Amino acid sequence: MKRTALACLFLTVSTVCVAQTLPVTDDAVFTFNGQDITISRSANLPPAALDVVSRAASDCISPCLSPMFAAPNVATIGELDVITFLSTEVEAGDGLLIDARLPADRGVGFIPASVNIPSATIAPTNPYRDEILMALGAEQFQGIFSFDDVLSLVIYDDGPATQDAPAFITDMIDAGYPAEKIAYYRGGMQVWASLGLTIETAAQGGNQ
Repeated sequence: MKRTALACLFLTVSTVCVAQTLPVTDDAVFTFNGQDITISRSANLPPAALDVVSRAASDCISPCLSPMFAAPNVATIGELDVITFLSTEVEAGDGLLIDARLPADRGVGFIPASVNIPSATIAPTNPYRDEILMALGAEQFQGIFSFDDVLSLVIYDDGPATQDAPAFITDMIDAGYPAEKIAYYRGGMQVWASLGLTIETAAQGGNQ
């Protein structure tokens, strides 16, 4: 039910990535939207990964770093946690990996099986925010939201020098989304790509 609702609102990944045998960790293989997804780690960064690392931009006016913790009761997690989340909760339809960047930034490269919900769409000024909350499992009755059956979320952006993910998380919590159902992947695309983990591009996936 939740997966169907999300498919109506968001463009999702539908490409099978080629696995590589690596000594660091076993490949993670799981199913997302009916497609097999493989996440592996390469010792040599492919051109797409180099593009992600080099083009990841800071949205700060001056040089800055995002906080280690985005909000109280929101866990900050690492790469293995993201992979475990994908192969358990996302595969089961109980969770969602959210790319909080703008579509233009996502086009450079994104984590497989993530969906793009730009941070600005969760701002209280967006008239469609309620529809997004309901697609994530919230229920609304006479203008009051219930978040008892919402999806677990992991949020990421370009990385430690950007603020899309922290802003997304803050606005979600302000809207009533339980902080305990949200996790923050602070490393974002910069760290993910620099570690040689599988990424996809719009050209590979055919959609975003």
